[in-house]
Amino acid sequence: METIRIILKVPFHRHPAGTILELSADTEPANWPDDDRLREKISFHKQAYFLPDGGRGFGVSLDVSDTVPCPEHVLEGVDLRKGEARMTMAGTFHPDSDKNERQNPPCGRLREIDVSVQINEALKSQGFLIRLPEFEEVAEKMVLMDTLRGVQVLDYVLRNYKHTDRELTWDVSDLYPGFFDLQVHFPGGWYHVLRFIKFFPLYIDPAKIPSAPKKEWQRMAEEIISNAFATTSPATRDTPEFSGLEEQDMRNVALAYCLEWGEMFNQPTQERMMKQFSEISQAKADELDRLAREVRSWVYNLCEKELAGEIRESDLPGTAKQQYPWLSQVNINRMINVGMYYARR
Repeated sequence: METIRIILKVPFHRHPAGTILELSADTEPANWPDDDRLREKISFHKQAYFLPDGGRGFGVSLDVSDTVPCPEHVLEGVDLRKGEARMTMAGTFHPDSDKNERQNPPCGRLREIDVSVQINEALKSQGFLIRLPEFEEVAEKMVLMDTLRGVQVLDYVLRNYKHTDRELTWDVSDLYPGFFDLQVHFPGGWYHVLRFIKFFPLYIDPAKIPSAPKKEWQRMAEEIISNAFATTSPATRDTPEFSGLEEQDMRNVALAYCLEWGEMFNQPTQERMMKQFSEISQAKADELDRLAREVRSWVYNLCEKELAGEIRESDLPGTAKQQYPWLSQVNINRMINVGMYYARR
């Protein structure tokens, strides 16, 4: 299932504005009626998410227009397991609806007042304490269900449980945010259900979502571009960028010229190369200029692939070096920084 994290723009049922929720990314037309004849008359423009638990223990529709997407960066570095757990419903059920409605279950009927949240500040833990009603049958196991995804998370057999045990505890400290059913199963099909939500550990003002911090490549690209117009002096072998370069590194010198900004932005490199290296011919300068532009284009295209998810950002330098082993680290870094900037512009 593909999921999406959203922020509530307005209070919704028992969820205040600013609540972060993870829901199915699938939507359907809002206020969708059961009658097929009425569906034909409904506008499909207003869409809704399905919220497994509105805060009262049952699923509801949530208008997409009442939410904004939650950017990934607002949760970076946050321990998502630290959010509070909140019970939304407690009850006792049987798969056979007849028995569920007409019989007194041998396990008794669980009520919301029988459940409380237990917080241990010293251990930084939280969980639920379930005070079981009077029962004839002894509980066999506890099952934890993820109700958003409809999957079983855990099946815990109660091997040493007996009639004198009237309390059960369940720790939820290590659970990530989500919608859950904790079931206590008894012989004959009866089971208690504790329905709860594990929330994200922070609220975000939907009108004041913080901007994503700039990555290193963004800062460096902006610095390159801003500094480019502060100077128009041509690069020489005496500048740090060219210090230590020998004649066999002409390819890196030509590439560095090709990557210049300011007045020399995207200008031919031949004249500067022939001035820098008096021994090379026009044909050699032309070949070096062609190679520099080929390399620049290839690395910029690699950055486009990174944006499309075809390659990881951390793999860019090594991939460029593998394709062109003679590349200097200075030129690699500069092309990647500017290429990433162009890809996201």
